[in-house]
Amino acid sequence: MRSSFRIFSGVCLALGLVTLGGCVTGPPQLPSSLLSLVETLRAGGNVIYMRHVTADVGRDVQGAGEWWKKCGEGHRMLSAKGRSDAIQVGEAIRRLRIPISQVYCSEYCRAVETSRLLSLGEPKTDVRLNGWPAWKAVDPSRGLHRLSHGTRELLAARPAQGNVLLVSHKQDFPDPTDPVLADLQDGECAVFTPDGWGGFALRGRIKVEDWAALK
Repeated sequence: MRSSFRIFSGVCLALGLVTLGGCVTGPPQLPSSLLSLVETLRAGGNVIYMRHVTADVGRDVQGAGEWWKKCGEGHRMLSAKGRSDAIQVGEAIRRLRIPISQVYCSEYCRAVETSRLLSLGEPKTDVRLNGWPAWKAVDPSRGLHRLSHGTRELLAARPAQGNVLLVSHKQDFPDPTDPVLADLQDGECAVFTPDGWGGFALRGRIKVEDWAALK
């Protein structure tokens, strides 16, 4: 046992990886699939679907009219962590030289604020990105179908240049546009590549903490 430890320590010394706490193995390696996804984004031609960052301040109170467009009391707003995450994701996208030609977002305040904090261009709101409660309010019988269909149109639209970023919500309802959209964490991105024939393919996912690790 002691002999094995001496050999292990010797290797560490040779590599210059010994500290007072023992042998340092270095930072964890990023998955090659994640690095490949960054190269895919640098090449352009993709649609990035991002769930808004953490919004756990307050809660939504559905009322009369277009309640989802309002901010403040009676609506879920971004937390301090959420705002910080949005800024860091935007910084990472710029640092990695990922071209974003246009940013679209839902009409919800938390999605609009997320997209602005990214600082990747002035966002444009699009009703097709609204959350399912808003669509149920607009069309109780077919709202979810219209939402799923509208999102499909956006994911299938090939960008003229760069990548298009969509800031929206988790589609946690039966028959989402794509199963991955029902499983997104706060601030997580799903990358799709349109095929030019009305379809699209999922290329991968990037979590908030992944962006900080990417160089």
